[in-house]
Amino acid sequence: MPAHFACTLSLSAALLLSLLGTLDAADFTKQEMRGKTILQEKCSPCHAIEAVGQSPLNKAPPMRDIYARFNPRELQAELSEGKVSRHKEMPQIAFSDEDVYAILTYLHALSVGK
Repeated sequence: MPAHFACTLSLSAALLLSLLGTLDAADFTKQEMRGKTILQEKCSPCHAIEAVGQSPLNKAPPMRDIYARFNPRELQAELSEGKVSRHKEMPQIAFSDEDVYAILTYLHALSVGK
């Protein structure tokens, strides 16, 4: 595993652990489901949103790959500002802080194989 990938994963885990410190297991699962629902509604027409599988649109990377590629704080900011993609075909969606948290919770769960 490349060093930058391992660093990104460990930073992702650290960020989420700090954010999740006050949540119990039921709240965490609720956030995961909310994040998945948001991705299904907004992103799944083009991007794969599950732990495996290809994206419906060949040039759209799976969301799990996007999650692995970004520094967690950068991805959080990009989702909040609607700047994850610079492709003119992709709608620029600025997610609320609560939506971003739910999306990152879901993507983290995918990354750890939950």
